[in-house]
Amino acid sequence: MPAKPLPQPPKLIMETTLNRKPFFRRAWLSILGLITALMGVWTINESSNLGTLPDGLWLPLILVVSLLGILFFIRALINFIYWTRGKNETLKLYNQGLVRTVGKDTVKYGWGGLHTYREGTRVLRLTMQDGRVLKIDNRYGDLSEWAKYIRQYAARVTGVFIARAIREERPVVLHPALTVWPGGVEVDKKEIAWSDVDVRLQGQQLVVFQRAKSGNFQKVKAYNMHTVDNVGGFLEVAHSTMKNHQRDRFGV
Repeated sequence: MPAKPLPQPPKLIMETTLNRKPFFRRAWLSILGLITALMGVWTINESSNLGTLPDGLWLPLILVVSLLGILFFIRALINFIYWTRGKNETLKLYNQGLVRTVGKDTVKYGWGGLHTYREGTRVLRLTMQDGRVLKIDNRYGDLSEWAKYIRQYAARVTGVFIARAIREERPVVLHPALTVWPGGVEVDKKEIAWSDVDVRLQGQQLVVFQRAKSGNFQKVKAYNMHTVDNVGGFLEVAHSTMKNHQRDRFGV
């Protein structure tokens, strides 16, 4: 009897750590700035009382230094709150999913449980099938690096989800004005059959075309890809489905 292959261990692709210590340092630096501003206010008042401050300078100087003091106070307060309430956090990207550790709590987000992926301009949003949501923003580093790896895994999983929905004759809403149906796509409540549709990603735009009577494809609507769910999965399903319905065009 042949031996069964051993399961492969998860492969770590990316990792980043958020530490509380910088907030503590920023809070103390802001407190030093606040103390400096208070000393500045005292110095200005003393100079005015001694008559060494030129006329007309007291009010603008007091306003400027007081404003700086208020800004330093707000900055110190915000950073102190983050330091006292926040926890050290680690986010790891594996070939099997994402693992987020906050303090002593670890939560796993396996690719198999992914339901929706949206690649925003400032946030990558992953919604799992059980309703959990993971948001990755600039705090975790370069978003483009995270997106480069996540989108390929997300495309495979969400593509399977969309394909299954089509086989089961269920619609999949990707955008308020874009829905995938078993027979084609619906754009602004206008249905376009698979035999007449073309979908392309042009830069940051997801563009839907429709075949005209002349046989050429004309642009129907363009969507900002950052506002559409499961772009990668939709493109995979759309291209394979279009080939089945447009054999003359793809030479199948």
